[in-house]
Amino acid sequence: MPRRWGDVVIAVGLDPSLTCTGVAIANGSEITTRRVMSPNLGKSLLSRRNRIRRAVEGILAPIPARVDVTVIEVPHSRQQFGAQNERIALYWILVDQLLARGPVVEVAPSQRAKLATGSGRATKDDVVASTRAAFPEAQIPDDNVGDAVALMWAGARWAGAETPTYLPGQEEAFTRLAWPIRSTTPTH
Repeated sequence: MPRRWGDVVIAVGLDPSLTCTGVAIANGSEITTRRVMSPNLGKSLLSRRNRIRRAVEGILAPIPARVDVTVIEVPHSRQQFGAQNERIALYWILVDQLLARGPVVEVAPSQRAKLATGSGRATKDDVVASTRAAFPEAQIPDDNVGDAVALMWAGARWAGAETPTYLPGQEEAFTRLAWPIRSTTPTH
């Protein structure tokens, strides 16, 4: 559905990680990016809980109370080393909080690479190069933010914002995502 004149699209892209989460927010024509670091606070249950809570707080802080869509990368299902439970907890706490702000769309790691570059086998450097080329005004210091910008790009496109043109592989990845049914009422 086309946007009405004056409507501002707010789309969020998140690449959640316990070490460094990439956040990208398109609010109209302005793109804001952020890296949220969450250092290890120890091995006790309380320390791990506090690490997750600090990460969630930092990730959610710049995100408006209402958004058109958030696109979030899901944790890699085959990653078995280090803090698997904590990564999944971070993901689900974020999804819970984000659903209160608007629809949330999940993206697998290979889909995220294809959304960014047109290839599901793209390297982290390829994703950064592609997102920097598409959004030269955005601050993209690393692959965490590059991933988030790729996800934000898809969300903004779905919500009806003018975005850089997709390559055929990007378009294919975009159409395969489980986008929510569009509402006729503004979400913010």
